[in-house]
Amino acid sequence: MSRPSISSAGTFLLLCLALSAIPSRAFASTPDDNGVETASSLPDSPGALRAESSSNPATADAGGQALGSTTKQPAPRAYVKLIAAGLQAPPQTASDKIRLGLRESVTPFAIIGWPLSAGWSHLINGSPNYGVNGEAFAQRLGAAAALNSSKEIFSDSILATAFHQDPRYYQLGRGHKLINRALYAGTRPIIGRTDSGKTIPNYAFILGTGGAAALTQTYYPDRNISGGQFARTWVTSLGGSALGYLVSEFGGEIIQKLRVINK
Repeated sequence: MSRPSISSAGTFLLLCLALSAIPSRAFASTPDDNGVETASSLPDSPGALRAESSSNPATADAGGQALGSTTKQPAPRAYVKLIAAGLQAPPQTASDKIRLGLRESVTPFAIIGWPLSAGWSHLINGSPNYGVNGEAFAQRLGAAAALNSSKEIFSDSILATAFHQDPRYYQLGRGHKLINRALYAGTRPIIGRTDSGKTIPNYAFILGTGGAAALTQTYYPDRNISGGQFARTWVTSLGGSALGYLVSEFGGEIIQKLRVINK
């Protein structure tokens, strides 16, 4: 069987074409009756909240802090993925995005995910099917590292630059309903934003994840080289990223609560 499989490459190209045909206005920001631009796809997105706050000084900002508060937090660096609630993110240059993708491919959080992913597939003897011995686990670990790293580099370093997208995650914070925060975090793999803050389909991340999934066809065992396997890897990678964004949204608060319980 050839590497990568022709069926996988063809599937990827067809899906890319279908994605590019989605009109951006379906996810784009729309002006309200007062001419203020709000995010139509999710009413509690950072862009909508900033517009609401600017029109009503008595409201809280995206982090739940009252406007006019004298408390100031240091501005995040342009190559940091997570923008904490209430902070204003600096503009990104192409070099910032390249650095961000390279940095995210080897963060401690990403590295922790490699053995977890490899261990689960090893435990159930699932894809990629290298076997169940020690050598097989090492191969699974390498495959997990390659998939995650290539996804971050393709999405954040290359395609976010090409599509002029902002690849960072803007945390909503405690000032919002739990369900809204969960929906917001879980949809970030497919709903993105441009450098100017407009809401669009997350082309960079969707295609970057697809590219990383297609790349697995060059190092997965022959048994796992097929269009179906490519599609499963693509979808599960997007799902795993949604879980990662949920951790970014709620992880800090969970850790704080655990510390209080243990005191």
